[in-house]
Order: sequence, then structure tokens, then C-alpha cells
Amino acid sequence: MVKFMSREDNYFEVCESLGHKSVIYGAGICAQRAFPYLKNVAYVCDRHADKIKTFNGVTVILPEELEATGETLLIVICVREEQSRKEIKAQLAGLSVNALIFDYFDNVAFDLYKEIKKTGFKKKRKLQDVRIVCEDQGWILRKFALKMKEELDKEGYRCTIGNGIDPYADINHHVSYASCEPVTADYNETFMITHIDSLNKMEFLKHQLKKAGMGICMSGQTMEKLASYGIPREKICYINPAQDGVISPKKYVLGITHKTHEDHRKNENILIDLCRSLDPDYFAFKIMGSGWNNIVDAIKKMGFQTDYYDEFHYEEYIKLIPALDYYLFWGFDEGSMGFLDALRAGVETIVTPQGYHLDVKDGITYACRTSGDFKQVLLDLQTKRKKLVKSVSGWTWKHYVEKHLEVWNYLLGNDEGIYKNQHLYEDGIFSVLRTDA
Repeated sequence: MVKFMSREDNYFEVCESLGHKSVIYGAGICAQRAFPYLKNVAYVCDRHADKIKTFNGVTVILPEELEATGETLLIVICVREEQSRKEIKAQLAGLSVNALIFDYFDNVAFDLYKEIKKTGFKKKRKLQDVRIVCEDQGWILRKFALKMKEELDKEGYRCTIGNGIDPYADINHHVSYASCEPVTADYNETFMITHIDSLNKMEFLKHQLKKAGMGICMSGQTMEKLASYGIPREKICYINPAQDGVISPKKYVLGITHKTHEDHRKNENILIDLCRSLDPDYFAFKIMGSGWNNIVDAIKKMGFQTDYYDEFHYEEYIKLIPALDYYLFWGFDEGSMGFLDALRAGVETIVTPQGYHLDVKDGITYACRTSGDFKQVLLDLQTKRKKLVKSVSGWTWKHYVEKHLEVWNYLLGNDEGIYKNQHLYEDGIFSVLRTDA
């Protein structure tokens, strides 16, 4: 006989009082999330059992195979779509099986979107095992999971990645808030918060944080916005995301398109002097014209990437000019024809203010008369780009994970040394503690 339990029939209480085996109906993501919370799971039931075979080490059987068990069972339907649950209930009603049927999405024991009694983390638990919960197989969220595991492994923690929580882990961290649906506070769950763009999502966060330990935003601005909408401020913090640190800075490509002369009228030796003051990580050269061989060899030895054409090639020239960031010319002999071509290509210029250079309205980006002028312009450009690179130099995966570890240890009651980095950054644990910031 099949009996459908009401919302008020608490699954956990029935399970404890009767001691019957449990059956999960469904083998999808909802079942994956529910599995760690359910008691004495003996079978998983699914209409596609012939393809699935096992689920978290439990045999998957067809619904009609339940009749052969000969036992009284507690069947928990773990399928989110309401119409599908109705069809499943109708199917179970037609089976010859003794079972109490619970709807995971409509039972007080799980109460996935109702008021839940507030409880906290277990205190003073040593952090050793971390589970990264990641259902996504794509690019961004999977990358977060893999990078976090990589850093945790380096630090000597035991870390696994899975679709659902690990009941034996010290911390279960969801890289997406959407996968966190805690039924109890027993499993020390935290989650990353991103893309909260509706009131429904806001209400979902409020619900999650009644059981989860901490929601971790990606920015202080989002954290404060959520707090202003009623998300408990003590239950949210922020940790800035990381960049991989493998991309080299983009170099300024500087172009010179003239030959040298015996009387040095083009002042070509300025280039060596300039390069002595510049960082080769931030500049590269494209030079076309005869007579530059020795100078090119010298700046290459300094580490500057240089493409050199010792003769004029028109087809290469018309590809070279648009590839520049700045066109250079330091001669005082009326002007450079390359200057005009650079402007036609929309390339900015660092040139002497003389000759027909002066007749082109808005043509000179930086006007330089002395080698010191040229040096200062290029150093200013270098400083500007270095500031951009430096702005995220500390946003590494190592620091990202270290800040998570501080938050997790705090939640587990391990407060020793919590203030040691308090003047180094504002996010992480300090965005928890400095609620008046």
C-alpha cells in the first residue's frame, strides 16, 4: 500500500521512529544535492535506470522493481519540476509496494523555501578537508573550482571537486550560490555570490543564509548592496576574484621608418640612449630603413623585441604602419613622410614640432625637442601601463584561496592569527569584521 505523506509529516522524524530504508526517486541534480541529507538510502529509483546503473555508490533500479523488495520503504521524490512529480506520484500509486511517499520540495523536514530555525557552524573544528561543489562543466565556474583546488593542494589541504556536498568535509564551498540548498547547517556550507539581478534571487539568498555559513561576494559594492536589501550583513563578505598571472603586459609598439645618414641628421643614436632608460617588457620596435643594423643589434641585446627591415618594402610598409601604437621621429629636417602615413592610419605620434609636422592640425600627439623630452614621454607611457599591471598584481589565485581559508577558519572557530594581515587588504575576513567600513 502506498501512502502519500503530507507536508507536516517530517521525513526525519518518521525515519527515526520507523527505521525503514529510504529510496530516492530521481537521479538528477536535485537528487545529487539531497543525497547527503537523507538517511539510510538503500535504493535510487529512476525511469532511466538501465543507463545510470549506480548513483553515489547506490544501485539504481526501475520504479517497478520496487515491488520485488518486499519491504516497507520511505520514498523521497527528488525531482524539481512539479508536473513530473505529479506523474511520478501517479505511477507510484499504481505499484504493489508498501511505501510512505515524501515530496522533497513539499515537506517540513526540508522546507526548501520557508522559515527555518537559525543555527550556526560547529565551533573549533580543524580545517583539513574542503569540498568544492561545482555542477558547471563549462569555462568560468569550473575554472574557479580547479584553481581553488590547485592552491588548496599546494597548501596541504585535502580538496575534492564534486556535484554535491561531502558530508565528511570540514567545509563545503559552492562556486555558485545556485547549487547551495542546505537542509541543515551540519555541513558547513559557504558559497560564491554573483549575478544577483532579481528580487527572487535576493529572497533565495536570505533563505540560504539561514543554514549556510557565509555568502561570499566578488566585490564590496555588491556586498553592501545586498546588505541594503536586507541580507544579514554578518553572513556576507567579499573576496575579489583572481587573474591567472600568465598574460604578459601589452608592449607599446614604436615605429621608425627612415634610413640613417653619415652626418647623423636623423639623430638615430638617440634610440640607444632611450632604451637604456626603458623597460623591454613594455616596448617593442618596428624599424624600416637602411643603416640601423648596429643600433638594432644593441637594443636587441638590451632585451627589446625589434622587427627590422633594412630596405624599404612598400607592401610590408603599408602593413607595418597600422600595427604601431606610436610613430617616432626626432629629426629636424622639415618632417617625416611616415608621420603623414601614421596619421592616416590613426596612429599617434611622438615627433619633433617642425616643418610640415606643424601644419597638420592635431597631428602631433607628443611634441619633443630634446632627447630628454622623448625619454620623459616614453617613461610616462611606461608608468601608465605599469600602474595598470600592478593594479591586479595581488589578485592571484593564491591570495584568493588564502582569503577563503581565513573566512573558513573563522567560521569553524579557529580565530588565532586572524588579524595578522589586517593592513594588507580590505576584503576577505576583514569585510566580515569591519561592518562599519
